[in-house]
Amino acid sequence: MLKHTLLYWFVQIISWGILCSIIGVSTYIQGEFNDKTAYKIVELYISLLIVSHFIRWVFIKKEWLNLKLTPLIPRILSLVTAMSLILMVISNTSNTLFYNEEWLTLSEFLINTLLYSIFLIMWSAVYLTYHLLQKSRLQEINNLKLQTSQTQNELKTLRDQLNPHFLFNSLNSIRALIEIEPKTAKSAITTLSSLLRNSLILGKRAKINLKEELQLVEEYLRLEKIRFEERLKYTLNNEIQQSIHLPPFLLQSLVENALKHGISQRVEGGEINIKISIENNKFVLNVINDGIYNDSKESGIGIKNSRRRLEIIYGQAAGYEIKNKNGKVHACIWINQNQL
Repeated sequence: MLKHTLLYWFVQIISWGILCSIIGVSTYIQGEFNDKTAYKIVELYISLLIVSHFIRWVFIKKEWLNLKLTPLIPRILSLVTAMSLILMVISNTSNTLFYNEEWLTLSEFLINTLLYSIFLIMWSAVYLTYHLLQKSRLQEINNLKLQTSQTQNELKTLRDQLNPHFLFNSLNSIRALIEIEPKTAKSAITTLSSLLRNSLILGKRAKINLKEELQLVEEYLRLEKIRFEERLKYTLNNEIQQSIHLPPFLLQSLVENALKHGISQRVEGGEINIKISIENNKFVLNVINDGIYNDSKESGIGIKNSRRRLEIIYGQAAGYEIKNKNGKVHACIWINQNQL
């Protein structure tokens, strides 16, 4: 608020000062500049400062800044005309009392009133334009804040859905083992506790290091390996050495989807091949698994949420693709390298 007030007075003093300086220089060039002219210019400067400030006060007091142009324009014209007439009466009276000048003729009076009106209308136009731009900018900022808040809430909801989603599946795996292989189930619980701890920590972040995501995936695969035993085989090939940060659970969701809709649906199980690489300036997560992808049946939370999260965070600079190829399911998430 103080910043805007200081800016207002700075512009007021400078702008009216420039106008009065131009009048003074013009008078000097015409050879009519003297002490009386100097006093009149100072009076004009002070008068314009006071009157324009009064107009600003009316704008604020009467809340004219919130009006549309149709009702606003006649109000401004009426106010400016009234203030110009008052200025001319005061100026004419001052000239008569202090400088022994005669009253202006009607035509001179009206011409000077028109000049005052033009100055004040120009001032009002600049003042209103500034506030309209400020109002528009503030509205844009508020809209962006609202959109950002909504986006953050949506991302949080998506992350919160993904996190318990694979943990729920892990608990189901352990429950199936308890009666059959209690010792194995005990080992699985230890692995799950580590998985749970890491997922809760990582799930609170907007982005995590690729190494942290890989650690999470490896713990998850070890847990599922206990359940599937020889039915599950997997390889993990990470070709990236540099530090990369990405949204949590992206690779995890691909692997979980491969297990749920691919390996677990096959009596003989199958293999999951995970490859992480940079291809054509894109960061690529590739997960290939045995099985058949059925688009109509496999539109679960994992795929939908991953696609939506990529869209929110990266827009067109990322994508999620899943298809059948050579008897296997190929799932791929790519992100433009310059976005990481």
